[in-house]
Amino acid sequence: MVSLKDLEKKIEKYLPPKELWPEFKIPKDFYESLPQNLNLAEEILEKTAEKRKHKVAIYFEDQKYTYRELSELSNKLASALTELGVEPLDRVAIRFSNIPEAVISNFGILKTGALPVTLHPRWSKKEVLHVLNDSGAKLLITEKDLLKEVNEVKSELKYLQNVIVVGDGEGYLSFGELIKKGSRKFEPVEVPKDSPGVLLYTSGTTGPPKGVVHFIPGILTVVRNVGNYVWKLTDEDVFGSAAPITFALGYGGLALIPYYFGSAVSLMRQPAPDYVFSMIEKHGVTVMSMAPTWYRKTLPVLDKLLQKYDTSTVRLFTGGGEAFGADAIKAWYEKTGKMIAEGFGATELFYISISNAVAPKPKPGSIGMPVPGVEVNIVDPENFQPITEPRKEGLMLIKAPCGTVYWNPYAEDNKLLKKMKKDVLMKSVALGDLAYKDEEGYIWFAGKGEDIIKSSGYRIGADEIEVTLMGHPAVDDAGVVGVPHPVRGEDVVAFVVLKKGYEASEKTKKEIYEYLQANLAKYKLPREIFFVESLPRHLTGKLLRRELKEIAKKMYTPKGD
Repeated sequence: MVSLKDLEKKIEKYLPPKELWPEFKIPKDFYESLPQNLNLAEEILEKTAEKRKHKVAIYFEDQKYTYRELSELSNKLASALTELGVEPLDRVAIRFSNIPEAVISNFGILKTGALPVTLHPRWSKKEVLHVLNDSGAKLLITEKDLLKEVNEVKSELKYLQNVIVVGDGEGYLSFGELIKKGSRKFEPVEVPKDSPGVLLYTSGTTGPPKGVVHFIPGILTVVRNVGNYVWKLTDEDVFGSAAPITFALGYGGLALIPYYFGSAVSLMRQPAPDYVFSMIEKHGVTVMSMAPTWYRKTLPVLDKLLQKYDTSTVRLFTGGGEAFGADAIKAWYEKTGKMIAEGFGATELFYISISNAVAPKPKPGSIGMPVPGVEVNIVDPENFQPITEPRKEGLMLIKAPCGTVYWNPYAEDNKLLKKMKKDVLMKSVALGDLAYKDEEGYIWFAGKGEDIIKSSGYRIGADEIEVTLMGHPAVDDAGVVGVPHPVRGEDVVAFVVLKKGYEASEKTKKEIYEYLQANLAKYKLPREIFFVESLPRHLTGKLLRRELKEIAKKMYTPKGD
């Protein structure tokens, strides 16, 4: 049995000092009920599989996987990973679209005691390279269609020893062959209960994606709280989503939470409304989770979809990540008879921490109330004193089962951690979100630091796009802002000052855009690039983003849906 002390030594250089960790709100009775040594996959999957062997665990288009099949397939992969030298707390990266092999891989990794590391399927080669090197991943499991970025950075990977591929392996290890050779019986490797369980990466709003370490007691508490209080899951439910499974929102919903309750999961491979509604009908989805942008995009065709497909099984629509808008929620209710339960979560919190689903009744436009066990305080952003006055905006501080324990190199130089000098911040999660509480205790999201753009469910850092733009030889200065869009929430708009000798032409714009395509994820790309003579800046050199945003509103006309 590996001791906690030995495991801590293995990763201590990657973690911040414990005095900078937030307080984890874990119920004492639940924490004490956990065995001293355990395995996360055993707690979430295996205990369910023992009781519900023949019940469907995964629906994927025309395919079905029972709990017994999922258990045995993940055992086979776990045994293969062990043969490849995977040990407790090793990092094993997963990069998938929403296919069954993603779930099998996640539980297979967890059974070895290793940490799954999530890589968004739409990340650019630059982001893939950063996360694989930053995490120290020794192995990657992915699919043929997502190999391009890996191949392009292969020579720069510092720690990766093996790649396992679903489909044609192109010289890599074959997922199918490893499954064939693996053993159906595998004893999950137990680790001390306070061990890390998962390493999730953020979308990279203030620079490259940041790794966030989540620990087993916190993960299990979030799983129980979301399943019990937000989704109210039973073994009769089918949870559906098209959110990417190897990214925080999709990971929690499609790779972990429902299996604890014996629910089934409907893996939706794409977000096209017609496809999603066809899967709702086909699989009998009861709880549906999507980003606000998806709901807004679907509204214009919702009447036709409701006539075409039977969605009567759905009892709860939910989502978050950006503001829905009260009008969109009301319109959805008028057409479906069901309110969308808007909520709030973050990669740093592992999953949902605030939701309308736990409030006495949904209040369109608000993000709801704290999930039981979560504490939310609003404080003055300057002096951090509590704000008790209703509807007065302030900085939102959260105490939850999981929090901001950032992975290397953010363990030492993360700006937010350096600011956590006051006790009120030291033990809370502070992500820079502004909010207020109304007279009834509902929380209303009031915005984010002006550097964050929320578009189509993604949190996009303007700084990262600006830095990337500045890497192009023609660019002398750059500024990026978000401009309101009725469906996407915000559109990314870039302003560029060209160096002398470069012409402000469509040809130059195309070259800059192609450069961005090679260095940024697709969802971070600007919808428009404007050439300007100068950018509004303070005497100190700081970009006056609010002024630039007003300029953008006048120059940019939102396009498409």
